[in-house]
Amino acid sequence: MRKQTKLALGLSAAALLAVGASMTSFAARGWVAEGDQWYYYDNNGDYVTDKWKSYNGNYFYLGSDGYMLTNELIEDGNNYYYVDANGAMVKNTWVAVPADDSEDQDVEYRWYYFGSNGKAYKDADKKTINGKKYGFDDEGKMLFGFVDNRQCINDQDDAILNCERYYGSNDDGAMHTGWLLYQDAIDGNDNYDDEFYWFWFDSKGLKKKDSSKKINGKTYAFDENGAMLKEWDIATFSNKSTIGWFNAAEDGHLAKSTWIWASEEDVLKGTELEGDDDDRWFYANKNGFLTRSQTKKINGKWYAFDQYGRMKWGLVWLSTPSVKDSKADVVNQKDPADVSADDVYELTGDGAYLHFFSTDEEKDGSMRTGDNIKIELYDDDYTFGFDKNSGNAYDGPHKNKLYCKGILQKADDNRYEAVKYNDKYYLVSSNGTIMKASQSRTYKDSEDVYWFVASDGLYYADNANAAKLAENGETYTDKDGNVYECKLWK
Repeated sequence: MRKQTKLALGLSAAALLAVGASMTSFAARGWVAEGDQWYYYDNNGDYVTDKWKSYNGNYFYLGSDGYMLTNELIEDGNNYYYVDANGAMVKNTWVAVPADDSEDQDVEYRWYYFGSNGKAYKDADKKTINGKKYGFDDEGKMLFGFVDNRQCINDQDDAILNCERYYGSNDDGAMHTGWLLYQDAIDGNDNYDDEFYWFWFDSKGLKKKDSSKKINGKTYAFDENGAMLKEWDIATFSNKSTIGWFNAAEDGHLAKSTWIWASEEDVLKGTELEGDDDDRWFYANKNGFLTRSQTKKINGKWYAFDQYGRMKWGLVWLSTPSVKDSKADVVNQKDPADVSADDVYELTGDGAYLHFFSTDEEKDGSMRTGDNIKIELYDDDYTFGFDKNSGNAYDGPHKNKLYCKGILQKADDNRYEAVKYNDKYYLVSSNGTIMKASQSRTYKDSEDVYWFVASDGLYYADNANAAKLAENGETYTDKDGNVYECKLWK
């Protein structure tokens, strides 16, 4: 800002003489030079005091003692004016006036701007001068630094937090718009102890706070005092508060559609949830919001997130059978190494649908599906089956194999094993295949027991022909006179 650089610091006798030379035509009534001062006599021959008088298109002010004032700020009614070294009212110009004893800012002078009518601008948040906007208080002083309600508040330690506007230094008080990097200490506020903070002021010079803003195609958010959010924090988007990831302090734009590896403690700060300091995977969706309490397809793979936003892995129980259901939420999650088969049976059902996600939690926690998923539980290794579309664990016959809440039922140490499930009876082989009913075939296990699959259940005996009787309690006598009983397996 180009301003008048000559300060009003004294009265020049030579300048007055120059003015006197230009006023030699004043009559005895009117302007009269007496010594180094100029006076104005009225029709009664008295000094004119506290009034403006004109000469040759310029206005001059007569003070309370009657002489013409020079280099002085004049308060006339509710307005402020300035007269230069020649005593003429200045117009359309900046003037630096020495600070007086009442000045509360630590400066040697204050700037004023006097318009086309000679009046100082005042009570203005912004006035355009030479293409720049400036603010002025109720006494016409140019605002500078941190400003709130047309008052400079630079004497406060946390002025940057309490101000609404910023007008630069006292040497150039143009209204600030756009980004402002604040690197001074903010004393007395433990919530702001970093080395620097970013603030943003809109086209009206108002600080953006407690909301979000898209700037140059990127979304940023600001806290209740206007400080740009960084890293994990809670922000308000369209009147809705949510957790987002705002990158580093140097550029805190909202991250979108990206994975972030971070500690729960950092992510959940300021929320009603309390996390630990373990690092987990979190995902910021296309709007920049933390993905929480839902399943989500990312780059062609399905993932599950709990109420904390943590990506879940291993055995995960959802509230709905299908991972694709928009209402799917995480009910429970276990490391497979920490549970047994009995635990799986107990935890599955009644609104808890078992799904399986990769156990490599640091690299890829995506959902796994298939009929032959090998999972090592606490008590043994098991084969699981999960539907390729919904991800839900098979429960019952599937492709001629029997699954119980996801676990394949099979004869481990025997060739065949009888299984009752949902009030039905099945004979399964060592690979989990369900044996079909046959009028002519029996199935001999490793203990020399013969099994017969009938429409009404499973029958067994120590003799193949006896097993085929397929009626509980009937007996069969072989050629050697040995008697075998056919029994119904329950």
